[in-house]
Amino acid sequence: MKLPEMKRPASSRPPAGMWLFSAWLAAALALALAAGCGDRSWREVASPDGGFRIRMHGDPRVEQRNVDTPAGKITGNWYSLEGKDSVFGVGFADYPRQILQAVPPRNMFSGVRDSWLKRIEGRLDGNATDIQLDGKWAGMEFTARGRLEGRDAWMRGRLYLVDNRLYQLIVFGNKETIPVSDINQFMGSFKVAQPRDATTLNIDAGPGKKK
Repeated sequence: MKLPEMKRPASSRPPAGMWLFSAWLAAALALALAAGCGDRSWREVASPDGGFRIRMHGDPRVEQRNVDTPAGKITGNWYSLEGKDSVFGVGFADYPRQILQAVPPRNMFSGVRDSWLKRIEGRLDGNATDIQLDGKWAGMEFTARGRLEGRDAWMRGRLYLVDNRLYQLIVFGNKETIPVSDINQFMGSFKVAQPRDATTLNIDAGPGKKK
């Protein structure tokens, strides 16, 4: 996918690099449609590189992509788990300070959200909500409806900006078949900069790497 050239971030569009995450959506959907039940047990996974922990019902697929911008290279890291008619994913990317100084956090979140909506030709399902992580990191939560690959699509997302790192938590698929309890457990378990222990499955990002 060809990314638009960015000379200065604008409030009306996401900074360069945001398409890194939404570009994986079609491929993730194809994998979800072909996925079997597999091992559905919940476990805590952690990314030392990403500085986060989250609970997922299996071992995630790990992908990494780079995009060059006028402010420097941005690397997008995406951890996803495909089930029947659903995708649970968490991504992160570090942004140069000059990009963040030019765009207020809420404008950045809105641009990222809109890039996801564009990917599914969707619209918001209600209003986006301002949220916080650990009572101090700004964020946004949204839900949306649309279509992808000729199928009805539903999405719920949470976005957080922790220092210069943007995290994206996305659940995508058929709303009628995704248990609400699974969505809440996935999103509610997300933590940053927590100490590791022996029961945690550590996963490092790497091109095409899967644990």
